Amino acid sequence: MFLLKRLCLMLLLVVVLPPFVLADEAHKKDWREITVNDLSVIRQLVVTSHPGAIDSENVSFSDWVERGYLDASQLSRRVNSKKDSQAVLDFYITGFKDGHVGLSQPDKGRSSWAGFILDMRGQSFVVKHVAENWPVPLPPIGSEVISCDNKSVREKLEGEISPYFDRRLNLQSTWLHLAQQLTVDDASYPVLARDLLKSCLVVLPDGLRQNFTLLWQEDSGQLEAFLRQPQPPQSLRNLGEGRYWIHVSNFMPSAAENASLDKMLEAIKSINDAKLVVLDTRGNRGGNSLVGAEILSALLGSQWVKNLGEPSRAYAMWRVSPFALSTLNNALATMGSDYGKDSEAYEFVLGLTKSMGLALHEKKDWLRQPGTTSVSPEGARGFNAKIFKGKLALVTDSFCASACLDFADVVLAVPGVVHLGLPTSGDTLYIDIGSQTLPSGSEFWLPLKVWRGRTRGNNQGYDPQFVFNGDINDTPAVQKWVLDHF
Repeated sequence: MFLLKRLCLMLLLVVVLPPFVLADEAHKKDWREITVNDLSVIRQLVVTSHPGAIDSENVSFSDWVERGYLDASQLSRRVNSKKDSQAVLDFYITGFKDGHVGLSQPDKGRSSWAGFILDMRGQSFVVKHVAENWPVPLPPIGSEVISCDNKSVREKLEGEISPYFDRRLNLQSTWLHLAQQLTVDDASYPVLARDLLKSCLVVLPDGLRQNFTLLWQEDSGQLEAFLRQPQPPQSLRNLGEGRYWIHVSNFMPSAAENASLDKMLEAIKSINDAKLVVLDTRGNRGGNSLVGAEILSALLGSQWVKNLGEPSRAYAMWRVSPFALSTLNNALATMGSDYGKDSEAYEFVLGLTKSMGLALHEKKDWLRQPGTTSVSPEGARGFNAKIFKGKLALVTDSFCASACLDFADVVLAVPGVVHLGLPTSGDTLYIDIGSQTLPSGSEFWLPLKVWRGRTRGNNQGYDPQFVFNGDINDTPAVQKWVLDHF
């Protein structure tokens, strides 16, 4: 990885350079080797286990497996630290444009920022949060940032940050998330050899234009509060006058949370005077679609949910691999502890695990999953004969993906439903993830099955009828705004 140097130059370095400099060079070489090893494992796992690698309907995916690997391998020569290493891995991963392919790094380090964070309103980038007690003047909240370092905000985001963060620029939600990264050097999403912004041209709320010189500082605790996505407790609230608000925020409940879910489902089933029910998915990043099916069956009735799902001809195909079999075995143990070995959920995964083992033995490429839709109309807690007669509203944020989108598919098929909030994220036709620890200790995950015939397209999200322009995490403000529409 290093250019050969003449022997005399090497000897000179040994004599002149102090020991800590040589140790630093060795450390950089270690991170380069670690990066190469991680890339190799990621590529191999994608080749042997990801359905996209053998999907004849997605040639661009298999093309990126090799082309992206070569590009990332070239970038690895510039790695000098753990942060650089993560950036190169992210570069390779984002090229798949698959939200179910991801990386989790332990000990990410500290983020830094320029004292303010942007949001996207329409096609404009506006200041949403401002730090307290910053050493230099900051643009006030509501200001529009036009350009930084003589480049438009959009150009900066698309050309410099998107390749390491999210390349799905067709999704409005991607731009919402990218906007936050312009003035943040995020330890979770590092950019290789990033050149931090020096100044930005801003249109103030009163219409005047002003240049702001930026000062970057390590986060002291303010930034985390601005960036994190709170998850409201999954619950049912009676707002009076026949109005109910259901926080559908957790599709990955623990065994203890499952007990609370049971109580909430029984309470939902007992609602008999509903004029309006708001299904609020803020904070929901996906998980087990079965949880969403149970909530909908409790609210709408099993038959109604079944009727909504019947037009779909979707079916799932699993990529047959040892990794998929291992993942299913782990899922089976979880289903047994969470739902019990006599549950429908456990029986379903047990049958799928046995079929996967047989398909692997017979050296098949694909295994068709039993069932037709992504959301089972029956759920795991039995048939509900109830019929819903009220109005229905769906609230989403920009993180709604995977099982949250499966949930939205069904809700938005209900006649007369009103969709409010922010544009959702999207996902590919690849779903149901497994994870593996890389040589560096990072956790890499990837999907194991593909949907065929799904109504919602590849990386297609949902745009609400009514867009919320405030802080989507401010529950009282969101509730007031939603109720004002009815």
